[in-house]
Amino acid sequence: MATTAVGAVKVAFVSSHAHGGGSERYLELLLGELGPDWIASVIALQEGPFAGRLRELDYPVRVVPTPARAGIVPAAWRLRQVLLSDRPAVVHANGVKAALSVVLATRLTRIPVLWVKHDFSWDGPLARGLGAAVDEVVAVSSAITTTFGARTRRKVRVVPNGLPAVDVDREEARRRVVALVGGDPTAPVASLIARQHPAKGQIELIEAAPEALRREPRLRFLLVGGEDPTQAEYAALLRRRVDELGLEGAVTFAGHRSDALEMMAGSDVVVLPSVPDERGAGKEACPFALLEAMAVGTPVTAYAAGGIPGVLGTCGRLVTEGDRAELAEAIAGVVADPQAAKELSRCARERVLESFRLEKTVDAMRERYRALARS
Repeated sequence: MATTAVGAVKVAFVSSHAHGGGSERYLELLLGELGPDWIASVIALQEGPFAGRLRELDYPVRVVPTPARAGIVPAAWRLRQVLLSDRPAVVHANGVKAALSVVLATRLTRIPVLWVKHDFSWDGPLARGLGAAVDEVVAVSSAITTTFGARTRRKVRVVPNGLPAVDVDREEARRRVVALVGGDPTAPVASLIARQHPAKGQIELIEAAPEALRREPRLRFLLVGGEDPTQAEYAALLRRRVDELGLEGAVTFAGHRSDALEMMAGSDVVVLPSVPDERGAGKEACPFALLEAMAVGTPVTAYAAGGIPGVLGTCGRLVTEGDRAELAEAIAGVVADPQAAKELSRCARERVLESFRLEKTVDAMRERYRALARS
């Protein structure tokens, strides 16, 4: 007979999106470690690949389609019926849209709501209102709590994202990367791993590439990530600028790949030049791409914005946000100094093991659920 995990409480998990981004990655890792005794239900507010992935893993997934703006109110009523049927001890709202929907759906139900704040999107009146309305805010980085006033900050807990142990054959990974970029197998490779979206900063790297090549002519640039269906003009811009800058032999568009971790491990430097959009999205808080690069021991160069400095510490090269010349200098500097790169790799791996392990994240979340269920 199966036994119930000691101290487990039933949680309903509500996901804002189903595309497979960082917040969905977080939720999949969390669910996998919590186990079934902690899961009352998993509710996605849209259909998509992530919902399908959770079904494949046999989670009790339901989709409550929730459009933006006016359509959110009737959708919240449908969500309310689902939650009242599931009778969870706590609702975990994963993202801003989930938090708004859950706040509306749980009004006068006495079901405690925990909002996991993954980023800076919609910071301002909406985020502050949600922070006031929920019972607790879990922030993946202290950097993303600055939007809140003193009263709300008293109910904010910082629980960073965590990674499971990674084990990558760096030599095999290097062979894969070389096969993609071609040319000299000893040429240094700078990679950017993200879907093609303005917030992810591919254009920042492309515009910095000529100066980086002036400093290190053998450099090659690897862009891993599929086109965002909502950003066709941006994808076209990237390719046009590569042509205009004469970078055809230096830049490789690899598209979406299931071996993104290996692409990082086979590179000489991973670049995170993320920039915020009008909603604040793109300003990173505790990105998995950064944690993964650190875990596999590839030096990182990034814009010093959002939560990235707090995650990376002194274990990488941070440059002024938007300063493409400084970005180029940092990339070339990392690949030109193997000893310094080796020290950055060691520092980053140790930092992930110390502060960003998945089991630490899950233990902290279990305690948050228990505390809310008792309140």
